[in-house]
Amino acid sequence: MAYTSPPTIFERLPFELLWHIFLFASPRERCVARQVSRQLRALCSHPIFWETMNLTHKSLWQLDELQHILTPHLEHIRSIYIEGVRDDSIRYLLNYCPNLEELSVRRWKTLSDHALKCKEHKKLRLFALHCDDTPYTAIDANSLSRLVLRLPSLQNLSLIAYAHIHIPTLLKTIKKTPPQQLQSITLPIYHHDQQYDGMAVSSDYAEQLLKTCPQLEQVFFVPNVGMGFNNINPNNNKLRPLLVHHRRIIVQ
Repeated sequence: MAYTSPPTIFERLPFELLWHIFLFASPRERCVARQVSRQLRALCSHPIFWETMNLTHKSLWQLDELQHILTPHLEHIRSIYIEGVRDDSIRYLLNYCPNLEELSVRRWKTLSDHALKCKEHKKLRLFALHCDDTPYTAIDANSLSRLVLRLPSLQNLSLIAYAHIHIPTLLKTIKKTPPQQLQSITLPIYHHDQQYDGMAVSSDYAEQLLKTCPQLEQVFFVPNVGMGFNNINPNNNKLRPLLVHHRRIIVQ
């Protein structure tokens, strides 16, 4: 006769109470709990626990860590907020979460265009990369425009980092296949000939983006990030996106 260990005190709790407890557990904690017993494995594998992911790390995520936690649940994931990434972390999420609709990335030490290499993803609507505490962001207009073309449902694209997106190069690529769903875009730019004062110094670029993307409503630029990182708010040391143009302004 096979020996079956008696249920633990934890497993004797009412199902409703266990459910409530694991609503507040982190993805890493649920992953560990799945290995305790069949009951907890079934409970912690419920799709509702994996639809929205909040993935924080005191340092940087290793790819094998993410894979261990997320791989059994990739089909259920709809939204991810993640801190502490490498190139391979973002590439994994873009390529292996087929139903992902929102991806917000914060904090990295270095990030390159390799992070944006992905196959076509038909459901991603929001993609945000925000990091203002490192100068090591090697993403350019070519890699960003190629990404946009692989995300046909993209509505909101935001890159706030110490990088430089050359708008004419971006426009040259996306004009071939204009993004049909893009509604808002935030990009870091660099002006070597004029001091950016919050006015529409780059209004021509904004107008071209609005004309190219039929659903685009708002264009934000993070200015002068290439010039000694001089677009820093002394009050909070954060990069400041500035609204350059709204479609209603152009229509008028």
